[in-house]
Amino acid sequence: MSESEPKSAWPTNFSASAIGRQVKTSERVASAIVTLIVDNGLKPGDRLPNEAEMIEQFEVGRGSLREALRILETYGMISLRSGPGGGPVLLSVNPRDVSRSFSLYLNISGATVQELVDARLIIDPQAARMAAEAISDESKAAILATLDREESVRPTAGTVVEAANDFHYLLATLTGNGVFNLVATALKEMYTTRVVGVGLAEKTTKPTIRHEHRRIGDAVIAGDGDLAERLMREHLIEHFAQTLDASPGFGPSVINWG
Repeated sequence: MSESEPKSAWPTNFSASAIGRQVKTSERVASAIVTLIVDNGLKPGDRLPNEAEMIEQFEVGRGSLREALRILETYGMISLRSGPGGGPVLLSVNPRDVSRSFSLYLNISGATVQELVDARLIIDPQAARMAAEAISDESKAAILATLDREESVRPTAGTVVEAANDFHYLLATLTGNGVFNLVATALKEMYTTRVVGVGLAEKTTKPTIRHEHRRIGDAVIAGDGDLAERLMREHLIEHFAQTLDASPGFGPSVINWG
């Protein structure tokens, strides 16, 4: 294996009987693969075994294995690379993939953008508070770097939205809670995708948003959870009001899948 090829930490002593017999074979194999990934500490970029090895290890047919891999690819867990040195490669968790899966169920249930807004009004301010309460020197440096990048970007609608996302994503990460982080970033991604998709980003995302982020960031760095939470809530209320004013039908619209 060349140095450029993804490494493999896949175990070879796995028993096929461990995948059970309660559900569809492809789903059982997908679940077993996830378990092995977690239990063996595989990281993004690590390569899973080739098709022949996995068929032998799990004692299943080619069709069931391929369906299992497609399930994991759909969820954004792996990339199926073709050609020499290809095969399944582990990816990092992407809020966009989580958001897309989540939006399917919300679409079916008839959940609206306004309900998404209401949820974010609870989650994002709490993320700011939690980040402030868990502040460290490393976190302070990360916040300052993110805010500096946001202030330095050329103020177009696209760059402003991207930089704003980075700030919100960072605060969610700094909560130190993996579940909270993933939910907060997935909902943020879900909302932003729809604002951009219907053309509202240019009307409602102003370059001055960076100044609001700076005040929130300063409160987090100071370890002031009360202030960070309040400023984040005020920031969101103002932005959501501008968005819904610009398009009154946006709030009542059902969250689409995608």
